[in-house]
Amino acid sequence: MTRDTLLVSAEALRDLLGRPGGPDRPVVVEITDGGNDGGGRAGRIPGAVRLDWSGDLQDPVRRDVIGPEAFAALLGRHGIGPDDTVLFYSGNNNWWAAAGYWQFRLYGHRELRLLDGGRARWEALGAPLTAEAPDRPATRYPVPAGPDESIRARRDDLLDHIGRRTLLDVRSLEEYLGHSNTPPGVPEDTGVRCGHALSAEHLPWHTAIHPDGTFRDDTELRAAYGALPDDRATVVYCRVGWRSAHSWFVLHELLGRTGIRNYDGAWREFGSLIGAPIVNGPQPWGPDGIPSVVAQRTPSEVTARA
Repeated sequence: MTRDTLLVSAEALRDLLGRPGGPDRPVVVEITDGGNDGGGRAGRIPGAVRLDWSGDLQDPVRRDVIGPEAFAALLGRHGIGPDDTVLFYSGNNNWWAAAGYWQFRLYGHRELRLLDGGRARWEALGAPLTAEAPDRPATRYPVPAGPDESIRARRDDLLDHIGRRTLLDVRSLEEYLGHSNTPPGVPEDTGVRCGHALSAEHLPWHTAIHPDGTFRDDTELRAAYGALPDDRATVVYCRVGWRSAHSWFVLHELLGRTGIRNYDGAWREFGSLIGAPIVNGPQPWGPDGIPSVVAQRTPSEVTARA
């Protein structure tokens, strides 16, 4: 799909909602976290289904996404069919929306979109919001065969990439350097180490967006991410999996790069993992473009240390 297909502007959605509905109208889905919509005005975009990242999309017992059966039941309850086009938005510069998009893609839903600029852009237009939840008839959503592991990284994948493949840390500079283990303004995660994974490069998630949260054009994105080799497998990570889902969307969907995987275990897992190789400060680069801390070791030595 192209950028024009993947992204829907707030203006285009406002105009669409002002016309009579049709079979090709997307199902608008707002993703929140713990009921938090990102600090916006009360209400939702008219007709929008609201799903909560932690309450609906995460397993209530295991730290994991919900399973295939629960995913199918969730979508069925909200009247979402397998052939529906789903348009995501959220607060927090679409962090949660990108995570929802990635999770739907993980379970094979085909037609997915993001509202460019998210909730903030919608509100900046003065576009309508409502307190009314939509009344959508339930559907029978087929149970997916299982998650698409080609777009998901596990902790062993991250360890395997150290010194051998591309690791991309998209957190804030303060987090990457080891000054904090959470974004600015967020309380520290007790028990989680500060720093970054050995050999990880740093390119913060917000590199991809304008100040209003809309995505930069393709030329700007290619320039911003051009230093990353496009012929190597890449694992993207952040603290929880939201910001990395946003960067995964840019690299995998907008730029069409292959081999891009999102590590949703994220720093909360890796930063508390016994034996994980974690370093602080800027990455020291060698003359050949390889991090010097890695160039001194073979891949097998890095893996053994991990």
